[in-house]
Amino acid sequence: MALQVMIRGLYDTAVDFLALRNPTPPPSGPAPAYFDRGTLPDATDLAEPSLMRRGTENIANQLARSQAEVARLEERCRQLERALKGTREMLESREAELDQLRKSSSTGSLTDETQDNYQGRRSRSRLTTPLLEEQRAQALGSEMYMTRVDTWSGQQVIQAVRDLNSEIIQLASSAVELCTFDIQNPSSPQAMQDTSARLGSNLAGLLSARERNSQDPTLVGLALQAGMATAIARAMATFALGLPSRSETVLSSLYSHIFVSEPQPTSSRWRSLAHKHVHTLYPGLADYAAEELRETLCRWTSDILVAAGASHESTSPSRAWIRETFGDQVGRMVKSTAGIATICREEIMSTNFDILSVEPGQLFDVRIMEDALGYTTSAHGAVLATTELGLRRMTRKNASDRTIEQQLLCRPKVIMHSVAEVFS
Repeated sequence: MALQVMIRGLYDTAVDFLALRNPTPPPSGPAPAYFDRGTLPDATDLAEPSLMRRGTENIANQLARSQAEVARLEERCRQLERALKGTREMLESREAELDQLRKSSSTGSLTDETQDNYQGRRSRSRLTTPLLEEQRAQALGSEMYMTRVDTWSGQQVIQAVRDLNSEIIQLASSAVELCTFDIQNPSSPQAMQDTSARLGSNLAGLLSARERNSQDPTLVGLALQAGMATAIARAMATFALGLPSRSETVLSSLYSHIFVSEPQPTSSRWRSLAHKHVHTLYPGLADYAAEELRETLCRWTSDILVAAGASHESTSPSRAWIRETFGDQVGRMVKSTAGIATICREEIMSTNFDILSVEPGQLFDVRIMEDALGYTTSAHGAVLATTELGLRRMTRKNASDRTIEQQLLCRPKVIMHSVAEVFS
């Protein structure tokens, strides 16, 4: 009996609660039959939907509708506030005109010239109001980009480039350690020809010195660094990684013209929007670019090792072996490259960051490059290859005279033609 009384009390309490909370009263009628039986409900009774559950669902639905209605009303309130502000500004302007007219009328009747001026101002006001609204909308659309804070600082970008250079050095060192260099290893004319086309005939010629490589493969390691740095620098020189050459040429040329012709916020906004929408139009472009760069790094690394007479367990270091052995390191380099490109293209509005490498044959200049072997003060001659990437910042400071400020944040490291004498 005590259990029956307790259950009956809970039922009555729930019905009273729902009657207060729910504007739609629950269906009237006697209490369920099992209260009168004096026993607990059986499976048949429990199968019927309970009033409490229906009431709770009604309350949840009403709450959701109320929240949606509140959000809609808040947005409408904000719109009305903006409209009210504009109306107040217009009324204040009209009130100033009326005050001026009252002062004029206090001295006598309005002259024809005063009436004409007043009518002219009213006409101009009606004509310029839509133009002001359009300009205000454009300003609001640009505000997000013009006043936006850069996601990364300059120091963070420098550190990302240094980390990328460290990954290049580690992969080159690991590849040299795992390979053996023997004079008797077969040569590959195709690998030599491809390496010469990518890095220059001078560096490819130094790799063909099998006897020197077998004694000290340091030069091979520098050539591997040069190959990976060059591949990444060429990928980063594009407007968007992986774009077809024709589209890439058009976008790069267009952005270069905008950068030198427009203020920095305008060119940065165009660059960010264009880069984002390119990836929106081509959703698979990022994955394609990553796979293409990964394949390029593996292929160039394999060709350099084969051209230098390297072998691993009596077999030539193929692309498949590079991918299997150094896949994680190559993947980190690809991910880092794509991340730097996205940050510099989309998330930095105050300036431009460019990855730097030095073309083979250029004369060494200590102001803009650094000797990879540490002979910076005495280094001279022509550059053989770039082994570590550099970083430059370019900012359009003055929109009137088109002044562009350049700052070298990280000098690229290079090796000269005289490197052969160092290892001979």
